[in-house]
Amino acid sequence: TAVSSRLPKQHYIHIDSIPLSLQQAVIAVEDNRFYKHVGIDISAIFRASLVNLQSGEVVEGASTITQQLVKNLFLSPERTLARKLEEVVLALDIELRYSKPEILEMYLNTIYFGENAYGVGRAAAVYFNKTPDKLNLSEAALLAGLPNAPALYSPFTDFDAAKRRQSIVISAMQRHGYIDTATAQMARTAPLSLNRYRQRQ
Repeated sequence: TAVSSRLPKQHYIHIDSIPLSLQQAVIAVEDNRFYKHVGIDISAIFRASLVNLQSGEVVEGASTITQQLVKNLFLSPERTLARKLEEVVLALDIELRYSKPEILEMYLNTIYFGENAYGVGRAAAVYFNKTPDKLNLSEAALLAGLPNAPALYSPFTDFDAAKRRQSIVISAMQRHGYIDTATAQMARTAPLSLNRYRQRQ
């Protein structure tokens, strides 16, 4: 299919090898209604429009994980109404053809995590010198925060910014019921052993 031909062949990680904590962290921070919507989230669109109107700028996006996958695979980054409509149609089509775990798997293998790392397989190696299945909650939360602004949040360039973003992800996980307060606190304070070969001098 057109989808599979655009997926990376190298470093492709099956959903069974991606820890649940990383799946939940990404869903909590990117698209908390992922398992409830059909590819587009009408309530998120209204909420984001309201938030953005009140602040006078784009603070909150309304793109679902499925829409982001469609953008990564098929569309140019231009922001026109026609492109947005195309994105919606393609997202609905993807949801008809694939299961939620398959969509999440494809998304996690195509998003950009910074430091030239596309997909969760490369990201786990670049940042922690691990395979994804070996990531702990603290590491998973840090990775989940990167796609929002990879250049800003890379722990190699700004460790404090990476930690602040990690904390936002952990809070989102707690708010959506994936982890309890004690687990959240442990994840925030757990030491991060970054891939020392990649750290900038």
